[in-house]
Amino acid sequence: MVDRPAISFWGHFYHRESSASELVDATLEHQREFGWDWVKLNPRKHYHVEDWGVRYRYSGRPDEKPVLESWPVHEPDDWRAITPKHPEQGALGEQLDAVRMLRERLPRDVPMIETVFTPLAILAEMVEEPGVLKLHMRTHPDIVRAALEVVTATFEPYVAQVIARGADGIYLATTDWASKTWMTADEYREWARPHDLRLLAAAAGAPFNVLHVCKPKNLLFELSDYPVQAFSYDATDPSNPTLDQALARVSGAVMGGISHEGALQSGVEAVTAEVRRGFEQTGGRRWLVAPGCSIPPRTPAVHLESVRAAVDAMSSDAASPSHASRRAIPP
Repeated sequence: MVDRPAISFWGHFYHRESSASELVDATLEHQREFGWDWVKLNPRKHYHVEDWGVRYRYSGRPDEKPVLESWPVHEPDDWRAITPKHPEQGALGEQLDAVRMLRERLPRDVPMIETVFTPLAILAEMVEEPGVLKLHMRTHPDIVRAALEVVTATFEPYVAQVIARGADGIYLATTDWASKTWMTADEYREWARPHDLRLLAAAAGAPFNVLHVCKPKNLLFELSDYPVQAFSYDATDPSNPTLDQALARVSGAVMGGISHEGALQSGVEAVTAEVRRGFEQTGGRRWLVAPGCSIPPRTPAVHLESVRAAVDAMSSDAASPSHASRRAIPP
């Protein structure tokens, strides 16, 4: 029995994400400070593509995003050079080490999930900006499809190893692509869905797989049959479904409800209002309280602490919060 909705927040540690040990240390410090009920390992996004030649430059400042320095695909024919990579070597192998180390150091009753981009989103990390990929999909579809197959075939065994190293599931992120801003539902069905499902099949049997449908105007309902335990998205964006609308269409749980760039930066009153709205929409059931996406590095600690305080205050048995398990994966 769960006495309140489970809570977790995550973001980038830009100055501490360039090695497995530093990333794990930073993640553990964050979890211990706030007592999150599950942990999403939030690595540098380009770990997916470093083995294909992507490089970023870091400033060393905690709140400053790294800057893209080099990428492998400049012209359509460059996609031909995207060849399979070993899932246990290079940057992918480093991430597997991070998964293993984090699982070994986390309490056993704290679930952990690893961030993995969808194959189409991984391709988009190989160009200077996403519009280049969209152009190549239109002008050279066969070459792009071949690269998409290479990426999918590389990440299927990688995902299996993520689970084997101790993760309770993957956080499969669509980044820009499952949004009507970039693709129609038919385009997503053609280009992305089969490859997404192959990665989820590689994680089949894991108890806590999550689909993150990013950005405004998302395609959440078009992906509502994906075989995951929770659906993460920005439920506070007015162009996306509300939590109650999503609950009526998805199985499992909804994850989100707190605006990572809005209420979470505004103050305790704004956070409390969003927690209250989440309870009104879900009744506190099948709801995992979380940000709509990664939180900014400078998010005030008091605002994060206020999420827990508001959830406790609005839960029916908040007066005795420790009598039941506080860490639960939705059925």
